[in-house]
Amino acid sequence: MTNDSESGGGFGWGLLVGLALGFVAGAALASGPGREQMKTLRARTIELTGTARRVARDPDHPIGRAINDGIAAANRRRQELERTARDRWQERKDVAKEAQPDA
Repeated sequence: MTNDSESGGGFGWGLLVGLALGFVAGAALASGPGREQMKTLRARTIELTGTARRVARDPDHPIGRAINDGIAAANRRRQELERTARDRWQERKDVAKEAQPDA
């Protein structure tokens, strides 16, 4: 039989060796193809950004139409809210004026 004090360190050493090997493998993989992947990803991101801008500006494209409809709806709602706020402000002014005692 093995003694507990003799077999207790196996897991710790295995963990350390595994971490070290994983670190070395990750560094080796990231130095070569990882940089190329970053260049590809950056180029693709720039390409997609340009495409999204073109689509958003095109009023005939469904996405462009949806964006324009959303902007128009937001403007209508803003005007409605401003009108409501103005009316309420005027009502409060009127109530306050009526509540003042005559001099």
